[in-house]
Amino acid sequence: MGLFSSPHKVVRAVLVSQVLLAGAIVGLDLMRAPGSAAPGLYAPPAQGPSVRPYRPDLRPSDPSQPGGPPMRAMPEALEFDQADDAITIAGQIAPGDADRFAAWLDRTRPTATQVTLDSSGGSVSDALAIGRTIRAAGYATRVGDGAVCLSACPYILAGGATRQVAADGVVGVHQHYFGQNTILPAFMAVSDLQRAQAGVMDYLVQMGVDLRLMTYALRTPPAEINVLEPELMAELGLTTPAEG
Repeated sequence: MGLFSSPHKVVRAVLVSQVLLAGAIVGLDLMRAPGSAAPGLYAPPAQGPSVRPYRPDLRPSDPSQPGGPPMRAMPEALEFDQADDAITIAGQIAPGDADRFAAWLDRTRPTATQVTLDSSGGSVSDALAIGRTIRAAGYATRVGDGAVCLSACPYILAGGATRQVAADGVVGVHQHYFGQNTILPAFMAVSDLQRAQAGVMDYLVQMGVDLRLMTYALRTPPAEINVLEPELMAELGLTTPAEG
């Protein structure tokens, strides 16, 4: 009886430990979840000269509307439009947005050659796919005054044939976070993350962006954002020289 019950106890103990581990990770995730306070992108830094709190559900106020609320809601999924001879992409990057963007392009066939971005980030895989679509179409990318491009959004920015960030645009990176992996055993989550990081590195090489961008992302926790200075973005090739 002991020969059969012991393995069962071991399996049961492993399963229980994995459940406890998953619960602990999910608990940490909930602690990272957005609260009621504003993200404070322009507040005193959390650490170092460039690190700020990260809130994907909010974006700074519209600079064209003085006296308006200090923060605005960030759409839960990307919204696509064409205005002022530019394609606009705004919102959080939700799973499936890459397919939605490709379908939108096929349906609307925009004549614009520039994509303007205002996104707090989200799905890394969708950001990479959107960036590849942009590069294949030969579009330029730009982050305008008062707009943000955070988390996974800089990978969309990197897809532009040329890439610009306005003086009052904010671009920031942090550690990749894949919430769907929190219920997996830790070693599987780490393996998945390493494969995903390798895919991001391959993408950056293809887009002509210095892989040192990853070091600024990897050193910044998911609950914070590392705001990149214009000189650094130019040095890393995330932005390109202005024409003329």
